[in-house]
Amino acid sequence: MNLLTALIFSLSRGSIGTGFILGQPTGLSFSYILSRANFSEIALAWAIPGRFHFNADLLFQWDIQANQEDFEIELPGRFTFYSGPGLSFEIDTSSYFGIRADLGLRYELKGTPIDIFLEVAPGVRLFPETTAFMEGGIGGRFYFFKKNRHKSY
Repeated sequence: MNLLTALIFSLSRGSIGTGFILGQPTGLSFSYILSRANFSEIALAWAIPGRFHFNADLLFQWDIQANQEDFEIELPGRFTFYSGPGLSFEIDTSSYFGIRADLGLRYELKGTPIDIFLEVAPGVRLFPETTAFMEGGIGGRFYFFKKNRHKSY
């Protein structure tokens, strides 16, 4: 119990987000912001055709910036592209374990503790047999006690 308490208090306030993902799989999405350029993501979800799904990714993100002259509207917030490696696991009568490459777009709404994202994650099942798969979805997360860490606003 003391180890769990120490871990919780070592995390910086506002760096943990929780929300949802809709797609393949559909369920809960969790995020932990490591820095302005890195975050991790975990999903506890349900995959079609009726399997419990778990995935975890270590992600690297880059700001997407455009000239205001190119667009008529300006989005207030931070828009990023992210990618990184991950693991995928499903439990059913034919469970599997695999690796995946997560690719996505993430938008943090200015002045709010909310982000929305769209991602695809091609991967390879390694066990019990080697096959390709595709996962992805759209979702959103709420960050508790989020501090504004963006110097670009």
